Amino acid sequence: MEMQGSRALAITQQQAWDALNNPDVLKVCIPGCDKVEPTGDNQYAVGVAVKIGPVSAKFNGKITLSDINPPNSYTITFDGQGGAAGFGKGNSQVRLSPPEEGQGCVLSYSVH
Repeated sequence: MEMQGSRALAITQQQAWDALNNPDVLKVCIPGCDKVEPTGDNQYAVGVAVKIGPVSAKFNGKITLSDINPPNSYTITFDGQGGAAGFGKGNSQVRLSPPEEGQGCVLSYSVH
C-alpha cells in the first residue's frame, strides 16, 4: 500500500522538525500508537493497535530514523510483529519545506 500527502503547518520548519523528533509527539502522530520509547540512537520501541475490518491486532516493533537531513527530511522505517495477525513492515519519507507564500512550513510524506 502506498500513500502520500502534504499539509501546511502554522509553525516554523525548525519547530516542526523538533516536534517530529520528540517521542511524545511521534506517539500522538501515529494512529493507534500507545508506546514510543527510545532504545538507541535514532531508534524507538513502539506499540501500535490496528483494526482492519473484523481483525484487531497489537503490533510491537521498532522505528528507525535514517537519511536524516535536519531540519529538512528523514526516513522512518517500521518493523513490527502482530502475533497471529502476522507482521508489518514499511517506511515513510518525511519532508519539511518553506511554503510558497506566507509563514509556517509544509510537511510532505510518502508511505510504503
